[in-house]
Amino acid sequence: MPQRPVAIITGASSGIGRATALAYARKGYAVVLAARRAGALAEVAAACGLAGGTGLPVPTDVTDAAQVNALVARAVEAFGRVDVMVNNAGFGVHALVHQISDEQMRRAMAVNFYGVLYGCRAVVPVMQAARRGHIFNVSSVIGKRGSPYNGAYCAAKFAVSGLTESLRVEMIDWHIRVTLVCPGMTATEFFDHVDGGDRTHESSFRGVRGRMSPDVVARRIVAVTGRKTPELVFSRGGRFLIYIATRWPRLADKLMKFYYDDLKRIDEGAGNSPAGRI
Repeated sequence: MPQRPVAIITGASSGIGRATALAYARKGYAVVLAARRAGALAEVAAACGLAGGTGLPVPTDVTDAAQVNALVARAVEAFGRVDVMVNNAGFGVHALVHQISDEQMRRAMAVNFYGVLYGCRAVVPVMQAARRGHIFNVSSVIGKRGSPYNGAYCAAKFAVSGLTESLRVEMIDWHIRVTLVCPGMTATEFFDHVDGGDRTHESSFRGVRGRMSPDVVARRIVAVTGRKTPELVFSRGGRFLIYIATRWPRLADKLMKFYYDDLKRIDEGAGNSPAGRI
């Protein structure tokens, strides 16, 4: 009987990670599930089994390189291979750049950037030995164009974008695919845990921007697995924003200023200072 292909997914307890785990399970994958919440991981593992795959929960803090190394080692021990790595774990901060605390920035970088770096470093030798594999690093549309009140998150996701582009070229000779994933606003638990609170649900732009289903992101990731797909951007609005940010950055600034003014109005209405202290 042929071996199941194996995917490791971080941030797998909810949102895009959970949806991607189930999407791979429906394709018959053995899915190694990483997040800090052991109970939630066990639930996702059971759902993967019902979907036709196999789920292996491995509680992991992606900010700890040793734990990420152990995660990949556990996958190899259990299944003998790793075909896909989805570095998805993320954490948001809502604050103006000049008021981001050192701790907020360190945590944003630790989860959003170093978690991706550690995942890449741990899995690349395994994939090089097999001369195959696919790494997906989840960034964001605002990892390509900065957004007000999201400076810490944007900085980390821009770093993910640069790291991924470098790695993609470095892996060509090994036949390892590397894809940058840039979702827009997605309906997940991410916004329930933003440091400083989520304001987007109160924004005047919420009807225009909306939030896509994490299933949309998951289906696209699974669909391009094994293909030479440098980047995934999921909405026309996201593609438009990235395009104008490259071609007409002053226009992009003007559009973002409308969004900034809207968020500042919400903060001031909630009793925060005019300077926007969160």
